[in-house]
Order: sequence, then C-alpha cells, then structure tokens
Amino acid sequence: MIVDADLCIKLGGSQKYRYLYDILPMVSEKIYMHTHAYGEVLMPPSAVAQLRDLVDEGKVEIVNENDLEVCDRVVYEATYHILERVMIDPHRPNKNKGETCSLAYAKATGIPVFATDERNLQPIIDSQLNTGVDDITCIRIVDIIKKARSGEVNIPRKICKALWLVSGKRKESFDDEIWPI
Repeated sequence: MIVDADLCIKLGGSQKYRYLYDILPMVSEKIYMHTHAYGEVLMPPSAVAQLRDLVDEGKVEIVNENDLEVCDRVVYEATYHILERVMIDPHRPNKNKGETCSLAYAKATGIPVFATDERNLQPIIDSQLNTGVDDITCIRIVDIIKKARSGEVNIPRKICKALWLVSGKRKESFDDEIWPI
C-alpha cells in the first residue's frame, strides 16, 4: 500500500490517541509513501510525530522515482503525465501533486492499494490508469472502518468511531450509516 498525506493528517489528528501509528500497520504489512506526499504532512504536530515514528521504525518506507530502474522510471513518467493532465491545475501546480506522484509510483512498481481520503479519486484512477494490469484501488477511512466491522482488521467499534470523529467526520453518519449499533 502507498499512503497519501491527507490520510496521515486525518488519522494523526489526535494528540491523545495515536491512530495513525496504531492503525496504518494493521491495514497493510508493507507501507510506502512518496517523498512529495511525506513533505505535505506538516500539521498537526501529532500527525507529523506519528508518521516520523512509523518511518524511523521501518513501518513506512519513503520512496521516490529516482530509485526506480530505467523501465519502471519510464512507466512512472508516462503515468505521471497522464495524471498531470487531469489532476494538476497549472495555476496551482502543487495541488494534487502528492497524489499524482504516489499513484505514478504505485503504477510503476505494482503497488495495488492507494490509501487516501479523497472521495472522487477512484473514478479518475479507473478511467486513466486501470487497464486490468497492476490496477490500483483506493482505500479510504470509511473502507478501513468497514474492514473492522467485517472482522478483516481487529479494530473495535468504539475505536473506529473515535477515529471517524478525529478525522473530522460527523458522528451521526457513523452511527446511522457506517456502523449502526
């Protein structure tokens, strides 16, 4: 799995609970993060600290295209340019750059999961990148909670609800739609 800054910021939003540190390794054995996305995690301090701990302990590996073999680098560049046309506004060139770099890296190296909380990203990935070979699927916070609800990952409902709230989402939507009692 390769992870985006927005997910880290939301999961790491609590000073009291280390959800980013605790939950991310439960979702995937191997976690990567592109250097550009890593550089976007500037606030809150709790997210920065938790992400730094994950990197220092080898639970998240920081990657970039400079380390790729020539063939993979060609795929990275081609994928980046495909995504750049639809995701990057020339007037705001850093907006969505972390996602673009991460997705291009995932496509070039065969990483099948992109952990993000961007709601409208999967249709872009499906139309621009997914061809049946090394397809990429987004996993969002709601998907992590659904995995917990189904028993795929061992996270109790109470923790999932707190995680939902720390992520800035509405309590009512959790109780009524995501994981009703």
